[in-house]
Order: sequence, then C-alpha cells, then structure tokens
Amino acid sequence: MGGAGSTPSSPNGLSGGQPSAGGQPPEAAPVEQNEGWNIFSYLIAGMVVYGLVGWLLAWLVHIPVLVPVGALVGLVFAIGGVVWKYGRHQ
Repeated sequence: MGGAGSTPSSPNGLSGGQPSAGGQPPEAAPVEQNEGWNIFSYLIAGMVVYGLVGWLLAWLVHIPVLVPVGALVGLVFAIGGVVWKYGRHQ
C-alpha cells in the first residue's frame, strides 16, 4: 500500500475525487456526446410505436393506408418532441 500521506487512486491513475488541472473531474464526459443517438432513437421509436398503432387500426377497420399514416404521425410527434427537448436554449 502507499505511505502515510498517500491518497487512494482511481483505476485511471488519477486521485479519486480530486479535480484535474482544468477544474473538472477526470471522469466527466460531455453530455452532448450521446445527443445524436438519443435524437435518432426518438425518431425511430416514434415511427415504430405509431406505426404499430396504425397497423392495429388498419387491421381493425381494413384500411391499409393507416400503417404509413401512423408512422408519419409518429415521426411528426417525435420531431416535435426532439425540438421541444433539444431546441430550447438552456
């Protein structure tokens, strides 16, 4: 182990809990790093969920055009949600 004045270190060799020279913790990752994947996931999920709703309605009422209409409605809602979440200034 270390001497009397040593501090525990993290796996990356930096002292745990101590800020780096830049003033931020060494394990802090930028939040913006995953925003692109989050936006992509929202768009795909909106199309899939509302596409399934459209498919169910199309199956019930025998109007097959409701499947792509549902997917487009889901895409519009997802774009609106993305603009609401990421388009505002914080």
